[in-house]
Amino acid sequence: MSAHTEHAEDVLQPTTFTTPGNIRALALGLLVVGGALFAYGLTTEAWRAWSAGLIASYYFLSIALGASVVVAIMHVTKAGWGVVIRRVPEAIMSYIPVALVTMLAVTGLGMKSLYKWSHPDIVAEDHLLQHKAVLLNPTGFLTRLVLILGTWSLLTFFIRKRSITQDTDGDVKHTERNLLFSVIYIIFMGLTLTLGVLDWLMSLEPHWFSTMFGVYQFAGAHVSGVAMIILFTLALKKGGFLPHVNENHIHDLGKFLFGLATFWAYIWIGQFLLIWYANIPEETGYFIIRQDTGWLCLWATNLVINWTIPFFVLLPRPNKHNPKILVPIAILILIGHWLDVYLQVMPATSHFAAEQKTLLSGTGPYFGPAEIGATAAVAGLFLLTVTTFLGKASLLPSKDPYLSESVHHHQ
Repeated sequence: MSAHTEHAEDVLQPTTFTTPGNIRALALGLLVVGGALFAYGLTTEAWRAWSAGLIASYYFLSIALGASVVVAIMHVTKAGWGVVIRRVPEAIMSYIPVALVTMLAVTGLGMKSLYKWSHPDIVAEDHLLQHKAVLLNPTGFLTRLVLILGTWSLLTFFIRKRSITQDTDGDVKHTERNLLFSVIYIIFMGLTLTLGVLDWLMSLEPHWFSTMFGVYQFAGAHVSGVAMIILFTLALKKGGFLPHVNENHIHDLGKFLFGLATFWAYIWIGQFLLIWYANIPEETGYFIIRQDTGWLCLWATNLVINWTIPFFVLLPRPNKHNPKILVPIAILILIGHWLDVYLQVMPATSHFAAEQKTLLSGTGPYFGPAEIGATAAVAGLFLLTVTTFLGKASLLPSKDPYLSESVHHHQ
């Protein structure tokens, strides 16, 4: 470890963060106003409000998961370069326990509006749903949700706790144990994310299935997590809270964003092509709905926003570390990820609402108070949580054995 601490005298000063009053006011305002709009949506079209709640809850959960993967990969690969920015994804992943509450509330209270398999009368007339009832039932669904997100919360809590404890005692054993915790977390999260999204998203259309759905969700979570890390890192650096972050760290984050956006597109196209050329009725229905007249434009826009624009803009090397370019692209990818989740949820639930004769606004795209309110409310909760955890520990892991390597990182 001596090679990593030769310049330790330069980097041992902790950096503290206090949430600015205007940011806290913004977060609370989003939470209150968004909550009011969501409540109004429940009184008009309940199915739409619950759908919007599921979109928002899963969207911010996926961002937190993406950030947690970044932290775990840093520990597993002993990536010294990322130490100076690690507290940012650590704070973002601390939102996972809050996401457990929002996901449980939305899927529990809105289950009848979202999932047709939760209706015994529908299951009684559907031979396939009867076979799937062993897995798709309210008790099993909610139990798995609590177990999966609860375990994610515990593992990420232990990883962050050991990271922060090291600031006090400087014991290298915390680094070694975080490597072990991170290996366990990556394996467990990779397996259970597939099971989780099968419940939360794929079962919205219980006759449909895709063997690539789990990795597709992982790709979306990972790239959106990196996009959020970039926004918080650049904002904190601009505010003087991350003075040791240099152009090389930003360039590495830009490379991550560029590569992961392409990985997401690879899985998106791969899933589509496999289903298209197999031409199996149980699979093609998913895309037939989303290529209908009302949804086709958004379906095509999804690929343009999430990959085409980011790919060509970030292709030149200088653009990967230029904040004036990275910030808009990161925001664009976060918008694109929301659209991606919207397209997975709303076409399915709108057709189910039409079957239940509770549809008022049509099966095509529609953005109203419920969609705006749910996203705003959970965004406020996310912002409040992340900024609070940023202030709970030094932004600089001052006794990490790889800190000097990170501060003097260059390419």
